[in-house]
Amino acid sequence: MTRGLVFFVSAACGVLADQLSKFIIAANLTPGTAIPESGFFQIVHVHNTGAAFSIFRGHTEWLIAASCLGVILALTAFFLRKKLPFLDTRPGVAALGIILAGTIGNLIDRVRLGYVTDFIQVGNFPTFNMADSCLTLGIIWLVLLYLTSSHSGGDASENA
Repeated sequence: MTRGLVFFVSAACGVLADQLSKFIIAANLTPGTAIPESGFFQIVHVHNTGAAFSIFRGHTEWLIAASCLGVILALTAFFLRKKLPFLDTRPGVAALGIILAGTIGNLIDRVRLGYVTDFIQVGNFPTFNMADSCLTLGIIWLVLLYLTSSHSGGDASENA
């Protein structure tokens, strides 16, 4: 599979998983409802008008602009990946793809609904969704790829 295909398939799959999971939550749980009602792990339907940890709550326009910038940055990184060898690998473009997926997933919600649907609650950690997970895991993956790349003194593998 070409790197371009890896990038776009990972982005498309991430957006699909995010939007499908949010659709299922919205169709089956009223906002504020949790399954189970208490416990360490819950599925909770929450409308979040902010960003991570609900910062910038109520500033949807700014968050939409930031998300658009994130999309532009992810696409730019993909198209300029030859200049950053750790990105020009299948794992590198897959990580960029899931970052793009997370950004687009929450952007769709903000534009369409004016808020993001969050539903995963683990302990006292703020409620999050699949898009948030894509962003977080994609960024962690990119950092690890960079740290293990020959550019940083490590040894990144094409199949890592």
